[in-house]
Amino acid sequence: MNRIDELRRAGCTISKISEETGYDRKTVRKYLTDRSLPAYGPRAPRSRILDAYKDEIEKKFKAGIWNAIVIFNDLRKLGYTGGYTSIKTYVRPRRGESQQIAVRRFETEPGKQGQVDWGDLGDIEYPDGSKQSISTFVLTLGNSRGMFADVSLDQRLPTLIQMHERAFAELGGVPEEILYDNMKTVVIRTLTVGTDDRGEIRWNQTFLDFARYWGFKPRLCAPYRPQTKGKVESGVKYIRGNFLCGRKAESLEDLANQMRVWLAEVANARVHGTTHRIVSEALAEEKPYLQPVGSRPPYPLYEEVTRKVSREAYVAYLTNLYPAPWQYAGKPVSVRVSDDVVRVSCDGKELVRHLLCTGKHQTIDAGELHAGMPFASLHRQGKAMITVVVAAPEVEQRSLDVYAEAGGCDVQESAA
Repeated sequence: MNRIDELRRAGCTISKISEETGYDRKTVRKYLTDRSLPAYGPRAPRSRILDAYKDEIEKKFKAGIWNAIVIFNDLRKLGYTGGYTSIKTYVRPRRGESQQIAVRRFETEPGKQGQVDWGDLGDIEYPDGSKQSISTFVLTLGNSRGMFADVSLDQRLPTLIQMHERAFAELGGVPEEILYDNMKTVVIRTLTVGTDDRGEIRWNQTFLDFARYWGFKPRLCAPYRPQTKGKVESGVKYIRGNFLCGRKAESLEDLANQMRVWLAEVANARVHGTTHRIVSEALAEEKPYLQPVGSRPPYPLYEEVTRKVSREAYVAYLTNLYPAPWQYAGKPVSVRVSDDVVRVSCDGKELVRHLLCTGKHQTIDAGELHAGMPFASLHRQGKAMITVVVAAPEVEQRSLDVYAEAGGCDVQESAA
C-alpha cells in the first residue's frame, strides 16, 4: 500500500493511481479513506452432479483406470446423469499421476503361475503375392521366467491348445494357474468383457475342459491393468526387440526352428534383468514344483464341420481345397480336423485324409482320387429361345340382313 501513498503524495488522481497500481478506483478511494483494503476469500464451491461420484472415480484411479470415456460409461451405469465433459475436465489434471502411480511387483512361488499371450511378428508372403499374418505364442513361468515361444499363422482355439501342450513339454510341467487377458478363445465376450450379467466369468467351455484335463486353473488379468500380465508381455517385447532384429527366414518352419535355437541359447540362457538369475538355472529349480506331464496323451480336441463336395470333387476348409473321391461330388460330407490331419467322411465312412495346410488359398493335388473322373461335355447347349407367331385377325362373317336391321333400311343383295 506504500505505492498508493507515494502516488497520492505526488499529487496523482485516483484514476491515475488505479492505472499505476491495477487496483479499482473504488478500492483506491476506500483505502485512502479508511486505510484498509477488502479481503476477498474463495467462493463457496457449488454443488455439482459429479461430486456424488468422486469417490467412485478415485477408486477407478487406484485401479489404474484413467480413460475418461471408460469412467463415464461406468458411472452412467451407477446413475450418473451429468455430461462427459465434466468427467474429462476432472480426470485430465490427474492423468499425469497414472505415469507415477506405484505398482507393487508381483512375484509368485515356484510352480504357482504361468502367463500366456499372443503377439504379432509380421507377415509371410507367398509366391502369388498373398500375405498371412505371423503370430507368436508365449508362455512365461512367473517364478523362474522360463520362457516357451513358438510361431503360428492363426490364433484359433486348436492352435492355442497345441501351443500349451508344447510349452508344458518344453518347460517340464504344468503350473498351478495360468493368467490370460480377455482373448476370445478363452472367454466369451460380452458387454462386460469376459463376464456375464452377474459379473461371473463366462469361460469358453472347450478351453475350460482343456484346463481341467491338464490340472491348471485359468485366471483373467484385471481389465485395463496390463501390468498384472507384465512378465509375458515383456517376453513378447523381448522377442520383437531381440529375436527379430535382423532375422531372415525362408519359411514358417525355418522361423520356428530359429526361435527354438534362440530360446535355448539366448532367452533362457541369459541373466534375467529383474531376478538377476540365469533363467535356465532358475527353471531347473522350479521344475520340481510343476505338475508333471508324464505320459498323458494330448487333449482330444478336434473340429468337425459339414461341407458339400464341389462339382470338381474338392472340399473347402479355411480357404484351402482338399480333394475327395469324385464319386461324391455334390454330396454332403463331414470334415474333421485333429492333430494337423484333415479327415473327410460320409455316412460314418472315412473317404480320405490329408495333412492340414499351413498356408492359404492352396489346392491339394488330387492324385488317384480323381482318376477316371468324367470330363464335362464340351458341347454347350444353346440358349432357350421362344418364337412368337402372330396370327392374322379372324373376321366374323355376317349376313347383310344384320346391317339392314341395324340401319333401319332395306338392303338388296346385288345380282351376280
